[in-house]
Parts: sequence; structure tokens; C-alpha cells
Amino acid sequence: MERLTGLNCKEWLRNWRLALGIAGKLHLTEYPIPVPQEQVIINSSCDEGNFLVDVSEEIRDLMLLTIVPEFRKDFESLGPYELMQSVEERFRKPVEEERARIFKRLAECKLKEGSSIDSHVLQIEAYIGELYKIGYSMSQESSVNTLLASLTSKYDLFIQTYRKEDQKKTLMEMRPLLTLFESLLDRHSSDGSATSGLSPVERHSKKRSRSSGYVLSWESTESDTVTERLEDAPRSKTFESSGIPKNLKTPVP
Repeated sequence: MERLTGLNCKEWLRNWRLALGIAGKLHLTEYPIPVPQEQVIINSSCDEGNFLVDVSEEIRDLMLLTIVPEFRKDFESLGPYELMQSVEERFRKPVEEERARIFKRLAECKLKEGSSIDSHVLQIEAYIGELYKIGYSMSQESSVNTLLASLTSKYDLFIQTYRKEDQKKTLMEMRPLLTLFESLLDRHSSDGSATSGLSPVERHSKKRSRSSGYVLSWESTESDTVTERLEDAPRSKTFESSGIPKNLKTPVP
């Protein structure tokens, strides 16, 4: 079982509030519970004789079990309210410093030439997961935008198509799409010498691969720059249901 180690304090503060809310005891963490000389009965008509202090101490003991031993002794004398306040205050600065470090690594995480796009997506997802553990959640849109910004210029057409189609994907849903696009680029990068001096995009305008099983449609403008063309030709049901960009067409007959 993962325990509160410091940097994950916000995650555990959420866990505590969620568990206590379900148990109907969250109110005991919203204000200090004074320690009286005599036990104070919450409900005198209750045969079991529930005591406010006893309940508070029971909750505190359960919360302490989720804290690693080296920090546990520092909070043993506190009630639930004081414990939550102390945990948040003690680890606030280390969490902010760690968040800055993760954001820096995330910003520096760029796809390198020759690296696997699948591994790159997993690395981006790992950094975002680390942010979540310290209490910072990135939206789906922000996560995908971060991934797209980390790609090389070879993926410009993929990015243009994704944005034009107004796709709404998660990072894990982006993996197979990017992997397919990567495989198409790799196959076309091995075209014959007649097109060896052209970019992958330009090679598509010269030749359509029959070996990949799919083709991309492109066209050159009057200025000889290559731009995306979304054709009105029918698409296969397989592609339409899987969410693959529209300009990934069915095999050339």
C-alpha cells in the first residue's frame, strides 16, 4: 500500500477527505476538537455512548497508519483537523519545488530523431502522472497539446490534420494514431533513389506506397509547398469508427 511520503501529500489529503466524507466524519476535520476534562457525549440517547474525543482519536489513528513511519511520530499528538493542516503546511514548499522540476523535464522532453514515438508518448504520460501524484492535474486538452508540441517537424501534417478535424483524444488514444503515422513515414523514407532527395511529404505526392496498406493524400500548391488535402472520397468504416484522421485512406487498388 502506498503511503503518505511528503510529495504525495495532496493526493492523500484528497483520499482522507473522500474516505471521511463517505463515512460521514468529514466535519471532524473542519475544526479543532478540544480535549475536555471529561468525555463529551455526542448523543446522550445513544446506548453505545459515542464520545466526540474518542471518535476524533480513532480517525486520527487511522490517518496516521497511512503516513510513513519516519513522519508519523511528528503528528501523533494532533487531532484530525490539526493533522491535515500540518501535513499541508509542512510539505507545501517541497511539493511546489517538485512540480517546477517536473514541468521543466516535461518542457524539455522532445522527440529525438530515430526515437520510438510510442516510447515518447509513454514518457510524456509518465511526467503527467507524476504531476497528478503531487496534486496537479492536467486537462486532456493540455496533455495532448503538450505531446503535439514535443514532436518533430515530420509530424506537422499529422498535427494539422488533428487540429482541422477537431479531434478529442486522450494521450493513450493518440498512441496508435501516431504509431501508424510513424510507420508510414518509415516505409516511405525507404523509397527509391528517384525520390531520395525529397521529404517524406513530397515523396507521397510522387508515389503512393502499396506495401503499407494505407496511403496519405497530399498535393503541392503553386509555390511548390506541400499542403494537406482532405478529399471527399468515401472512407472505410474501419477508419471512421476508430477515429483515425480522414486523410488516411483505404489501400490503393
